[in-house]
Amino acid sequence: MLGYARKIGPVNSCLAELWSLRDGLILCVQAQVQALIVEMDAKALVDAFSNQTKSNVVNSSLMEDCRHLASQISQVSFRHVYREANMCADQLAKLGASMENDFVVFSSPPVCIVPFVEADCRGQYVNRLCPVSVSPV
Repeated sequence: MLGYARKIGPVNSCLAELWSLRDGLILCVQAQVQALIVEMDAKALVDAFSNQTKSNVVNSSLMEDCRHLASQISQVSFRHVYREANMCADQLAKLGASMENDFVVFSSPPVCIVPFVEADCRGQYVNRLCPVSVSPV
């Protein structure tokens, strides 16, 4: 199990997700991973990787890096998950924002994400809160 965090500074969520994906794919290629399931809470990016014709010109070079890296792995699947199912990644992103180093790879979970890793191992889930509009009676 590997984890990583990067300090990237102020960017929009789409760019942050792409940087994170790129870092993860580089680690997977270096480790010679043969099959990979990528779960992301950025549905627009999952759709972009599922449909190669959709591309955002602003993010195209970073997107192309990710596509090239993914092509080096035999089996890659991109899946959309809600943010609540992505708590470890969310905590690592928060950790990256507060780090002094630019990039850190963890060979064991940092203390701040241990409870989330344990919950994942137990199969616990977090209910997704959805806004409900209540009409007056």
